[in-house]
Amino acid sequence: MKKLTRPVIAMIAVLVVFLILLSLFLFSKTNSDKLPDNFYYGNIAISGLSVSEAASKIANEIRLFEAEGVALAYNDKVADLPAIAASFDSGLSYNNFQFDVAYLETKLAAHTRQSRLSAWLRKLRHTATSLVPAYTVNQLKIRDFIVETFPDSTNAAVDAAFVFSDKAIAIAEERPGKEVDWDNFFQELDKRLRSFDSSAIELTTRTDYPDIYRRDLGGLEKQADELTATDLTLVFQEKELPVSRGDIASWLAVNRSGSELALGFNLARIETYLEDTVAPLVNIEAQTPRFEIENDKVSSWQLGKEGYEIEVATSSRLILEQYVGATEPQTIDLAFTTIPSDETASFDIKEILGTGHSSFAGSPKNRRHNIDVGAAALHGLVIKPEEEFSLVKSLGNIDASGGYLPELVIKNNKTIPEYGGGLCQVGTTLFRSVLSTGLPVTARQNHSYRVSYYEPAGTDATIYDPWPDFRFINDTGKNILIQARVEGDDLYFDFWGTNDGRVATTTYPVIYNIVKPPPTKIIETDELKPGERKCTERAHNGADAWFDYTVIYPEGATTTPEVKRRFTSHYVPWQEVCLVGKTPEPVVDTETSATTTPDVVTSTPSN
Repeated sequence: MKKLTRPVIAMIAVLVVFLILLSLFLFSKTNSDKLPDNFYYGNIAISGLSVSEAASKIANEIRLFEAEGVALAYNDKVADLPAIAASFDSGLSYNNFQFDVAYLETKLAAHTRQSRLSAWLRKLRHTATSLVPAYTVNQLKIRDFIVETFPDSTNAAVDAAFVFSDKAIAIAEERPGKEVDWDNFFQELDKRLRSFDSSAIELTTRTDYPDIYRRDLGGLEKQADELTATDLTLVFQEKELPVSRGDIASWLAVNRSGSELALGFNLARIETYLEDTVAPLVNIEAQTPRFEIENDKVSSWQLGKEGYEIEVATSSRLILEQYVGATEPQTIDLAFTTIPSDETASFDIKEILGTGHSSFAGSPKNRRHNIDVGAAALHGLVIKPEEEFSLVKSLGNIDASGGYLPELVIKNNKTIPEYGGGLCQVGTTLFRSVLSTGLPVTARQNHSYRVSYYEPAGTDATIYDPWPDFRFINDTGKNILIQARVEGDDLYFDFWGTNDGRVATTTYPVIYNIVKPPPTKIIETDELKPGERKCTERAHNGADAWFDYTVIYPEGATTTPEVKRRFTSHYVPWQEVCLVGKTPEPVVDTETSATTTPDVVTSTPSN
């Protein structure tokens, strides 16, 4: 084999070094802080922008989109689905959809430094990259909005059924219904949100077919008459509940055996009847004992009481077993469960662990009333060790039965009363108490927009039955007692318990991305006198905020010695919305206008 000469070896060495250097160059990262070519966030072009420039542009586009909302259309009617439902009370405003811009700059920065080879290939291939926006959708509220806005888009199917009148049996005709194709709608909404497209979504519906038709029941009238002829009375703890023959008939279902049809009682329908009709009349919630601090000692001022709840499945089977085939009037005792009152045997409550405070100065009458009722609902409650506390659950029925007063929200250019105004003051104050005490938060949502009652921004917590909720866990190993104080315009919650040595600190919120709100939105309405004006809370700047929450546990604690958490909040610019009474259209006398000849002026041009 011929030996390589020195010049050849030198050339090979040079080539190897060149290839190594070339590969190092091609695979090295660029030093640019700019985003690559053909780079998008949704459909927002951010190529060539710095991280801060791109984040600012994205935030601005999001706010414009949130202010415009998404148009919905059904038949000849069009309505805008707003990002936020407007209200005259901040606590009743909620997000229909919301974009998450937390850590946006961090996410964008990950795409700035790329290999030189990747950059070259992107240019060669015209490769485009689009980051999918992060957002949340409140499907429950959006469904409610659509059904209220387009009532003719949804009506449930009605089954054919036996009815009784004047002791005669007849068959009520079935009626097909229709409902919005929710799967298709939310897919379309997802497309709009991913691309910040506010173009109208055409609502489509699908037929809701009945389960039972008249033809199924025809010829079974006699059998239905026999099956429902026996009187029935249900008994729940000595309370008698007669069942009408019509209700008994609603439990009937058609059973098919080949070509033969027969009637029988359907267990699921009996269960539905007990849940919807009987349970609300007989269920009694357990009454939690209440306590308060007197002379630094815990004293009881409200004894606990047991509650009772119908056992639906067991009771339904009892009805089937005892009623079917009976020829004499039946009285059936319903099965029920006793709910203990959760009496607390040992308290170990010695000192204040933490206190939360907020001011509600300037609140209207109904809002003040609801704050008082909400605070009273929490005063004296004991949170057991390892128990997760739910604020929505603890506030009771958020309606007139719970002692609350309604506030007005704006829907479809009308004001509609809803309950819950002022309760976010309770949620925010409780959140601050939890932070002061050093407890772990398991559920917390900031308000849609900045509210003067809850400054500084980022330290608030909104609630809305049934969601969002505010929740936390008592991980102190001892009971915690909540004490509420309303002093003038100030609300306080003191958490009493046994100090385990933990130390909780919070940093002052960092508030950034300040954005001015859009101009006032004027909505004409027939509900107000002509020219009369009624506006929601004044306009607020949009912003983002964060603060750090640190809990240092004592030596020997079973948990991690130190726990850190960052709470982030995104507030959209709040546009003031004003309802203004319409000015009546002038009445035109059509008869006079049709017969009157207007003056005619002629002129002769001068020479």
